[in-house]
Amino acid sequence: MPNIVVPFIENSDDFVNPTRKSAWMEEKGLKGTIKPLLWCLKATGLLHDVELRTRRNDDVEGESVGIEEAKRSRCSWYLSYSIFVTLLLWGNFGNSLTVFKGATSFDGLVCNQIITSTWFLQVALFALNNNIGCRHWYGVFQKWDILAKNLEFEKDKSMRRCAVFTSVLYVTWIITSLLFTSIGSLFISGNFAVFSGEASGIIIWIVFLVIYFFFSSAWFLLTASFTVTSFAVYVAFRKFNKRFNEAISADGKFTGDIEENRHQHEELVQLLRKADDIFSLYILVAIGTIIPLIIFTLYFVLFESVDLYSYVATWWSVSLSMIQITVVFVSGGIVNHVAHGPLGTIYTIDLRAMAIEQSQQLSVFLTQLTSAPIGFTAFGLFTIDKPTIITFAGSIVTYAVVVIQFKPSSDSTSVLQQVVANITA
Repeated sequence: MPNIVVPFIENSDDFVNPTRKSAWMEEKGLKGTIKPLLWCLKATGLLHDVELRTRRNDDVEGESVGIEEAKRSRCSWYLSYSIFVTLLLWGNFGNSLTVFKGATSFDGLVCNQIITSTWFLQVALFALNNNIGCRHWYGVFQKWDILAKNLEFEKDKSMRRCAVFTSVLYVTWIITSLLFTSIGSLFISGNFAVFSGEASGIIIWIVFLVIYFFFSSAWFLLTASFTVTSFAVYVAFRKFNKRFNEAISADGKFTGDIEENRHQHEELVQLLRKADDIFSLYILVAIGTIIPLIIFTLYFVLFESVDLYSYVATWWSVSLSMIQITVVFVSGGIVNHVAHGPLGTIYTIDLRAMAIEQSQQLSVFLTQLTSAPIGFTAFGLFTIDKPTIITFAGSIVTYAVVVIQFKPSSDSTSVLQQVVANITA
């Protein structure tokens, strides 16, 4: 019986090399892995300094590649687009301050405008920080790719799933927020200028939607990129902790190279610092604005008579504030915890089985872990760790209780308004 000969084409797309297919993380690196999220940032004018388009001859690794890509993109169309978005958000914040010119007393209108202006200021600072600090992304990409090869977690696909899920969530968020704002302002607030055919009303409505789109995108994408980056740092530290723990035998003997592990941990700390260069101002702004946002929003809801749309929108604002601060604290707290992970097992090492040189190396490593907290910082002022989270959570609860207990009487309100009126007069 004749044999059937099937021709084999070595480079055919029909025959995929399993090793090459499973090592997609090593080939693409962190930038290729989270590219869906990076494209969302770039499409909304928040990532002008990172080149995402795939070009030939891009297989050369090193910081020089990132620097050259950054130089090429600084004068690109994306830079002009990013400047436009940033100026648009800052102009929106400046325009919101004009309402205070005619304020003569602290009432519901002023309180609501303080909330609105605080949101606009927060997002404008987010956009400015991201456009200035996006040049640090190449350092994060390079450092993470090197550690992924050294610690052998380049096949981990959790980062890709996280980036895709976040991108899908962003699209859902934009559709939901635009529908909520459009339906609420048109049908509940009674603004039918768009449907009346007036050109001015249509133009104002289009400008409003454009500003709101960039506002919502900046708020969500900066929070999402911080979460994804925190997860990337967490994955790297987790792999290191697993290898370090496996090097300790059941009888307490350390079978690995302590100095090599110490240097690897220091490389991970350097990765965290490069990521902190991108998000430290974001953390400071998020934490610094969250308390006044919650306090003024609670005051507005509890002591002011508002319509249904304003009531729902106000609680929507409270929910977003709580989600944002929860994401910052949880992500930062987890990174801080996993960065100090070796402390849980380093004390179980039997020093009697170690040489003097190894004991000294272990002592240096222990000092490295305990000398200062390791984690994301609020612009270098403090590190996000468990004591910080407890302190701020207690502050938020305390101020919320004070606001709930404080209800100005009609007499005191009238006296306060009269004093303010006399001063302005």
